[in-house]
Amino acid sequence: MARFSLLVSAIPFLFLSLASGQISLDNQFNDWTNVPVVPSSNPLDGFSTIAASHNDEWLFIRLVVDEEIALDETIISHTTHLLIDVDDDPTTGVDYAGLGLGVDLLIDYPDRQAIRYTGGTGVESLNDIGLHVAPTYSSNDFEMALRRSDADLSDPAACRIMAYQTGTGIGFPAEGLPVELSPAVVPTFAMPLEHHPLSAVRVGFWNLNGRIGQANAEQAMASILAATTPDIIGFSEVANTSATAVRNRLNTWLPLPDDEEWHVVKDDWDLMVASRFPILETHASVNRQFPVLIDTEPLLGAPMLFTSSHLKCCGGANNEAQRQAEADEFMAFLRDGLAGEEEWPAVLPVVYGGDLNMVGLAGPIHTLVSGDISDEGAFGPDFAPDADGSDFTEWPILQSDHPMDYTWENAGSEWMPGKLDYIITSDALLDVVRSYAVNTGEMEPSRLVEHGFTSGMSLAASDHFLVVADLAPGAIVLEPEDTDQDGVPDSVDNCLNVPNPSQTDFNLNGIGDACEDSDGDGLSDALEIYTYNTDPTVVDTDGNGIADGLELCPCGMDSGNPCVGDLNNDSTISVADLLVFLGIFGQPC
Repeated sequence: MARFSLLVSAIPFLFLSLASGQISLDNQFNDWTNVPVVPSSNPLDGFSTIAASHNDEWLFIRLVVDEEIALDETIISHTTHLLIDVDDDPTTGVDYAGLGLGVDLLIDYPDRQAIRYTGGTGVESLNDIGLHVAPTYSSNDFEMALRRSDADLSDPAACRIMAYQTGTGIGFPAEGLPVELSPAVVPTFAMPLEHHPLSAVRVGFWNLNGRIGQANAEQAMASILAATTPDIIGFSEVANTSATAVRNRLNTWLPLPDDEEWHVVKDDWDLMVASRFPILETHASVNRQFPVLIDTEPLLGAPMLFTSSHLKCCGGANNEAQRQAEADEFMAFLRDGLAGEEEWPAVLPVVYGGDLNMVGLAGPIHTLVSGDISDEGAFGPDFAPDADGSDFTEWPILQSDHPMDYTWENAGSEWMPGKLDYIITSDALLDVVRSYAVNTGEMEPSRLVEHGFTSGMSLAASDHFLVVADLAPGAIVLEPEDTDQDGVPDSVDNCLNVPNPSQTDFNLNGIGDACEDSDGDGLSDALEIYTYNTDPTVVDTDGNGIADGLELCPCGMDSGNPCVGDLNNDSTISVADLLVFLGIFGQPC
């Protein structure tokens, strides 16, 4: 108690760190706004601030360091540790490095291991203690979550945490940050899997881990795709199969209306793009990235450049350099294409995503978002990639039922779960109105039943989770194609060449009344129903032996209509009049 009293008098605001609530691990930090922050007063400790929050399941920690590091790697040299006194009792645990803290659990970030000094069995993995961190690449600002039950934080009423650099031997804060662990329960987090009402196109990215051909994996894939129904999918790690094989599976798993088939193309290695819309062109020469042009003009007002990616994995200087070069190469391809080397429209919606293997250094994701090319000597100058002269947006995608952004998980690995799969868009043209990753392992039983899932389905399909995003027009709105200029986009217009803003369809057969002549009498169904009050299913409504089209045909000036050629009396000579004429062509008058 003496130590606790001293701490209160020295740093009284530490009591404010007893905040409880839900933190979303998304590398955005917006929900830390009201969590009290403890600043460092020692310029030698390498730390800037620390903050903590919690709920009944998780302890959340935000740690800001002075210089950029990759927390669980040594590509940038560092010795960052976290010390936890799980019961806030200096007499239990170990007085680690003589810091006066009863350390029960030590987290060694750069060596990716944990030591449980109380009740432990030696060195454990970061997965064993339920640790998640965002971002998974280098930064100076990290948010992390410890599952309380895995870290032995479920029963104590309080704990104390300290960041520590073994290189300097300095801990921060000097006597640790106390956190009172109340049992505050947070409501269940669950996002609808259905398309957002404002969505024009749903895109998805999925690393299938080479599991096409494995029966149990394919069963899981089919169930997840049937519940999410993306319109365009970028696949990676599909080197072991063909575009035809994947197309055949998608035609079964996600059948399209009117017996249409999926369009599927493959690059020269392990990337594919599958689309329900026609694919106009492909660019397989971009290394480990597969840009394709997709005909989304009826929905978005322009074709979409959609890129499925699988950047070089993992750590080490050579791999880091290759991953950065791949990001540079794509942005150079995009820059040159938009400048006229490709026959693309001047304003082009761009969607880029997939397994980017964003571990280690942050440079590649910075390049892909900002257009800041690292090696300008090899790949040319920087450019502003979005249509409004700004950066692209990398969207903070959380799991549908778990407010964390990791998309890869392997409990038996030395690596903790991480966000490897991304969606980046030209946000001036495309707004993401709903997005999520599918992790069935974090779904409540009722949600599993609702969507026909089992808890282990996501990891049966792959070690990566499917990520999806619903796209709607952005700030710069492209006009969808509208051939007849009736205000109804061609994608949903039931009469493409005849203006019919009302879209009436009396027999519900998908063909609008304005352009259908059900009985073949020369009058459109719309004319018969709304102008002449005749039966659109009977050639001679009044039974007088003269077809409705002949009897009611307004043959120019003699009918009292001064507009010669206006056969349907709408005061405009249009395609609709031509249809009337063709319907009676060759019949005696």
